[in-house]
Amino acid sequence: MSVILKKDEKIQKIVESFEDKFSFDDFLEKFIELYPKDWKKINANYNKHKRKNKEGKSFPMPEPEQYLKNALNVWQKKNK
Repeated sequence: MSVILKKDEKIQKIVESFEDKFSFDDFLEKFIELYPKDWKKINANYNKHKRKNKEGKSFPMPEPEQYLKNALNVWQKKNK
């Protein structure tokens, strides 16, 4: 299950807010500005996974910035 509800819709709204090309940093800044509760939820989930993780085991969730970068990449591939 996704950490963010209506993730694709939110990503699309952010991408459409930029008139031209944008960097991931631009996207991240806009995401945090528009969806601060979702950003907190991503971080909370990451920290929860981190606490549950046993030493030497692979970590199931990427860091929050990477999580959003992956979500953006998936969205871009689906919406070419």
